[in-house]
Amino acid sequence: MAHELYHTVLLLAGGINIMIAFVLLYNNIWFRNYDVYCRARQLVAFCYVVFAIGFVVHAHFEWRTSWPAAASALSVSYFHIGGVLFGWSHTSLMRPDYLTRRVVFRDLIILIPGVISYWAVVLMPFFEGIGNGLFLIFFVHASFIAFTFYRTYFQVRRNLMRMPADDNAPHWWTPEAKRTVLNGHHSFMIACHLIVLFGIGSIVVTAIFPMQITPYTVLMCMGIAVFCYIFYSLTAYGDVIEAATWATEDAENLDTNI
Repeated sequence: MAHELYHTVLLLAGGINIMIAFVLLYNNIWFRNYDVYCRARQLVAFCYVVFAIGFVVHAHFEWRTSWPAAASALSVSYFHIGGVLFGWSHTSLMRPDYLTRRVVFRDLIILIPGVISYWAVVLMPFFEGIGNGLFLIFFVHASFIAFTFYRTYFQVRRNLMRMPADDNAPHWWTPEAKRTVLNGHHSFMIACHLIVLFGIGSIVVTAIFPMQITPYTVLMCMGIAVFCYIFYSLTAYGDVIEAATWATEDAENLDTNI
C-alpha cells in the first residue's frame, strides 16, 4: 500500500507540474509586451518541467528503496536547477536589470560542475569519501541565491514605499496599485520561504530516512501545495503587471551591484 501511494503521489506531482508549465507557457502570449514577466513565466515553467522529470524518474526506478545515493543525487540535482531558475525569474521581477550575462555565467559555472559532481559520487566509488563535501556546493549556492533574493526584496520594497502614491504620483501609481504590487512582492517572499523549507525538508528527510518512502510521500504532498502556491502568486502578479513594471523600473536608489 505504501509503495502504491508513493508512486501515485510522485506521478500526481509530476502531472500537476507539467500542467502548470503548460498553462504558464500557453497564457504567456498575453504578456508579450512585458519582457521580464514573460521570461519569468518561461523560467518557472522550465523549473516545473525539471521537477516533473525528477519525480517521474523517482517513481520509475524506485531509487529511494534500492539505491539511496542515486535518489539523493537526483533530488539535489533538480533542487539546484530549480533554485537557480527561481532566482533568475523572481529576483528579476523585482529588479528588471538583475539577470545579466554575468549573473547567468556565474550561476551556470557553479550549477553545471555541481550537478556533475553529485552524480560522480554515485557513479564513481572513489568519490564516496567526499560525497557530503560535494553536496555542499548546492547548499552554499542555494544560500547565496536566497540571500540575493531576500536582499533584493527588502531594497525594492523600501524604495517602493518611498514612492508617492498621491496627487503628485504618476497616473498608474495609485494607492491601490502600490498596495497590490507590494503584496505581489510579498507573495514572492513567501514562495521563497516555502521553497527553502521544502528543499531543506527534503534533504533532512532523506538523510534521516534514506530508504523509507512514507516520510518522502508526506513531503511530496506538501511539495504539491508549494508548487500550486508559486503558480498562484506568479499568475496573480500578472493582474498588476503594468503598474508593477513601471514601479520597479522607476524605483529610486536601487543598488545595481547585486
